[in-house]
Formats: sequence, C-alpha cells, structure tokens
Amino acid sequence: MNGFLVPAIGDQLDVLLPYLVVAGGGLLVMLVDAFVRTMRKDHLSLLTLAVLLLAALSQLVRGGGGGEREILSGMMAVGDYARFFNYLFIGCGVLTTVFATSTFDRDEHYRPEFYPLLLFSILGMMVLAAASDLLTVFLGIETMSLAVYVLVGGVRGDTRSSEAGFKYLLLGGFASAFLLMGMALLYGFAGGTAFSDISRALAQNSGDMSLALLGGGLVLVGFGFKVALVPFHMWTPDVYDGAPAYVTGFMATAVKAAGFAILLRFAWLMQPQLAFAWYPVLTVLAVLTMSVGNLVALAQSSLKRLLAWSSIAHAGYLMLGVVTLISPGTGGSAQMVLGREVGESAGSALLFYLLAYSLMNLAAFGVIGAVGSKGREADDIERYAGLSRRRPVAAAVLAIAMLSLAGIPPMVGFMSKFYLFSAVVRAGLVPLAVIGVINSLVSVYYYLRVIVVMYMKQPEADSYEGGEPVAIGAAALLAALVLLLGVMPDSLHRAALIIFRQITF
Repeated sequence: MNGFLVPAIGDQLDVLLPYLVVAGGGLLVMLVDAFVRTMRKDHLSLLTLAVLLLAALSQLVRGGGGGEREILSGMMAVGDYARFFNYLFIGCGVLTTVFATSTFDRDEHYRPEFYPLLLFSILGMMVLAAASDLLTVFLGIETMSLAVYVLVGGVRGDTRSSEAGFKYLLLGGFASAFLLMGMALLYGFAGGTAFSDISRALAQNSGDMSLALLGGGLVLVGFGFKVALVPFHMWTPDVYDGAPAYVTGFMATAVKAAGFAILLRFAWLMQPQLAFAWYPVLTVLAVLTMSVGNLVALAQSSLKRLLAWSSIAHAGYLMLGVVTLISPGTGGSAQMVLGREVGESAGSALLFYLLAYSLMNLAAFGVIGAVGSKGREADDIERYAGLSRRRPVAAAVLAIAMLSLAGIPPMVGFMSKFYLFSAVVRAGLVPLAVIGVINSLVSVYYYLRVIVVMYMKQPEADSYEGGEPVAIGAAALLAALVLLLGVMPDSLHRAALIIFRQITF
C-alpha cells in the first residue's frame, strides 16, 4: 500500500507544494511560539510573512495553462482557477498580517495564536477553491471556519469580540448542518461524493431527482451563509462589528472569495438539468441581497456596520455573475457556456470583481484599524470629522476606497461593475442589470457620506487622530493599485478571461 501511495504523491508534489507549505508553516509558527519567548512576538509575524511568500513562490513550480489537473484520486482539481484564488488568499493574508501586527504593537496586546490560525484558515480556503469532491468541500469549509471563529472571538477581555465569535460559531454550526445534510442527500442521489459522480448521475437521470433538488438546495444554504446572501446574512453586521478590524477585513475579502470560488463550481455542477430550479432561486437571491444590503446601509452610523451591509450588497452584485453563467441566454449547459463568449465574459468579470473588491475593502479596513487609538477602534463615522486635516494620507486612502466601492470612475470598482453589468446585458438579462445599476446609485449616498465627514466637517474634541504608519502605508499601496487597475484594467481582465477559459468544472 505504501509503495503505491508514495510514488503517487511524489508525482503530484509540484501542485501539492503550496498546500504543504501553508500547513507546515502553521505548525512551525505554533512550535516557534511555544519555544521562543518574547513579549512582542514580532518573530511570529515575520515567520508568517515568510511562509506566505514561500507559498506564493511555490505556485510557480508548475506553470499555468493546460487546464485543470485532478490530484488525490479526484478529490481536488488544481489549475489556473485554483491558483488565482490561492494568490488572492495569500495576498489577503499578507496584508492582514501587516494590519494585525501594527494593531498589536499600538495596543501592546499581542495575540500569538492569531498567526497560525490565519495560516490554517488560508489552507482551508485553498482546499475549498480546488475542491472537486463533497468531502473535500466540507473539509475546506470547516478548516477555514473553525480558524475564523477563533480569530473573531478570541480577543481576551473584549466582550464585543466574544459575542461576535459566539454568534458566528452558533449560526455557522447551523449552516454546516444544512451543508452536511445536503451532501448526504446528494450522495444518496449520485452514489458517490465526487463532482464527476454527481454530474454523471444528473446527465443520465439515473437517480431520484427530488434528492438532487433538495440536496442542492441545502448545500446552497450553507454556501449562502458563507458569502452572506439574504436571507442567510443576519450574522454579518454583528460579527463584522464585534471582530477586530484586521479580522473583519480578512473575512470581508478572503472568506467571501473562498465562498464564491466553491459556489461558482457547485452552481455550474447543477446545470443544465436543475437550471429550472436554480436560475429563478439565484435570481431572487441576487436581487434581494443587493437591495437589502444597500437600503439598510443607508441608516448606519458605524463604519464597520456600514461596510458589513455593503459587503452583503456586493455579494448580490457577484451573484448576478453566477446567474448569468447559468442563464438560458448562455446556453444552459456548462459545456456550452465554456464555448460561448457571454459565459466567458461573465466568468472573467467575476474573477476581476473579486480581486477589485478585495483591494477596496482591505484598504478601508486597514485605515479603520490604523487611525484608532490604544484599545479603541475608529468605528463611529461622525468621529472621522476633519480626518483630512490631521491624517491626510489616511483620509485620502479611505476616500479612494469609498469612491471605488461606490463604482465611481476612474477607480477599479467602476471597471469591475462595468465588466459585470456588461456581461449581464449581453446575456439578455437587462432587467437584472438595471436593478444592479439602481442599487449602485443608492450606494453612492452612504459611501460619499463618509468622505463628506472627513473633508467637509470640522474636527471635534473626540475625533479620531491616531495613525499607525506601517498600516497606513500598506493601505496606501492598496489605494494606488485601486487607481492603477481602474485606469489600466485590460491586462488583468484578459488574464481573468484566459484563466476562466481553462476551467473544466
């Protein structure tokens, strides 16, 4: 048995290397923390950054192109699609490490457990993005989720963090139960857990289709919780508000991207046989998510809660891309979509949007964490009054992030919405595109409100005036990328198109 497994793993070591680096790095950080005793724990942040950099470099061991490659007996499919998300997760991890360490140094309250938990959550995301089996999906989601639960609620002495962690754990447990039950029903339908087994059973109509419908619906509930779709979104504002800003930024970007990475694969898997059920359901979810997120965000006075409802709205925009991919206008079949221009444009727009959204949100949450004072985060919008006078760089970065989230040119947020809505229109779904544009116009009000407070209101005695230079510098770099990709988006969009063309779901 061993003689059979070792050569097989050796043949796949090139594509497994990034996963092994992150997993081994997490264990190494734990051991170093146990045996190296210092108060500041700076060595842990440097070691975490080194692990993430090594993981990124190890992605280059096997060049891109050539479609996806199944590994571990079909449990995972590794290709440019998974590689794209791996780079995204690693980039979010690097910036989160910088923001978190800056906060620890300012507050003099260090969380050594943060670093291995961050690495293990990224490992779960990487597994999830490459999953091609229901068992791998569940392992990836739970590895990611368990680590994030502790990141959210593990700030000692902070009751808001503890409350947020408890809510996230409780509701996440319910979502996992729905997910697992749905997977059990799909196993009963297909007689196997591999995506290929499910696809074959759907194509041959060889099982009880009611099991496939119910099982797919329950799995959708689990994924909807992870990406904060209405009505599975109610945890989002409280958890985003109670978690530290560096964790909230990580959740709003990397966790959401991981959720959409697997949701896209799974929605495609259910087509075309279940399109009659999935298309109207996902359409309703997209419209509800956009509308509820934007309307409730109008009434927020907390910047973190505003961005939480904003993230819900952006999940609705992203769902428009998923709906476009499975719509009758793109052929109704996964194999037909791959050969159609509309499907390719929708898929590349989704990838571009996820990257742009991550840049915008990380910049915003980086400023929130940086301009607070010791033991106090910069959360109240009104207390940003006059920030442009005291911290002009931080104010400029936050303004760029807000304008980009609103979809104002020449920011990358405008181009991401342009590509996405263009694909929706080309698929013949004009009413959905109109609803998306109207929601974007609604969102302009609450994003611009933050800018008005920073630039047009006089500072008060309790206005925020902190400024961590390292965190603000990292956020400024993100803001520069937001501007650069907004002015020159073509190269990245073409790369996303090439990646999508090579996917074999």
